[in-house]
Amino acid sequence: MKGTSFFMDYESKKEKLLEQLSKATGINFEIADSELSDEDTLNKLKEMVVRFNVLDSKSSFYRAFLTRELAYSDAAAYIHRFHIDEDSIRMIFYLESQSDYSKEAVSLLKSLLQDSQDALIQIDAKHLALIVHFDTEPSSDEILQYCHEYLDMLESEAFTSFKLAYDLPVKKFTDLPASFKDVVIGMRIGNIFRSSDHIYSYSTLGLGRLLFNIPDDEVETYLNNHINIDILAQLDAETLNLLEAFFDNDLSLAETSRKMFIHRNTLIYRLDKFADLTGYDVRKFSDAITVKLSLMLYNYIRATK
Repeated sequence: MKGTSFFMDYESKKEKLLEQLSKATGINFEIADSELSDEDTLNKLKEMVVRFNVLDSKSSFYRAFLTRELAYSDAAAYIHRFHIDEDSIRMIFYLESQSDYSKEAVSLLKSLLQDSQDALIQIDAKHLALIVHFDTEPSSDEILQYCHEYLDMLESEAFTSFKLAYDLPVKKFTDLPASFKDVVIGMRIGNIFRSSDHIYSYSTLGLGRLLFNIPDDEVETYLNNHINIDILAQLDAETLNLLEAFFDNDLSLAETSRKMFIHRNTLIYRLDKFADLTGYDVRKFSDAITVKLSLMLYNYIRATK
């Protein structure tokens, strides 16, 4: 059984690599009567894909390096060729559009990258990555200023709505792939647990990062022991928004009423209705924690199915 599984895995990887090679060269390849082992065949195909994809530009080199298609041990020639300073402070800004981004969006972002050490990488039709070089480590306020600058410009000039995820700056070139992996995961976590936001900092997604790694069966068990999934599915968008606002305003009735533009008595009535439905009164701290966790886990379950 294990042998069958490995063969299917090999065939799948081989076909994927052949497809990548075809896209890179415009030539359709087939493998026949190879004297190499399956593992060596895959490694040789990876080398060919990297050779054809990486040699043309700095951005394609970065793409292969960030996605670990190109190992650091094989990157030295390209680092030298593209005059990349390995000791610079860098950050990765990972952008996701709701629809396919335009060439104009790419051009606008490139216009903001003034340093030769900066790079824009087109990951796929909806995702872009910016590698930005800094002379000194930026503060959290400076980083947020960059984030807003990118998003505001894309919204106002390219008429495209993006979300952005980032991680802490890295000082070693070899840390870039790990940072890229974190921002990709950060985007997924943010979309699940903070979908109304547009900027996600991987290092501050603490609770979301914790819940993201809980197995699905444990999530369902927790929900069914507290607030049943079927009950959560009955909640309308208005109720969900009200609960999120109540949590965001530290369980303050007065502040939530003001922010939501509703009368205090109306807010109390709706919270009472929620308590009748679920058995949890979110005006109590312990109940609020249970409801907050349940809603986050419910969003997680919906996003992964």
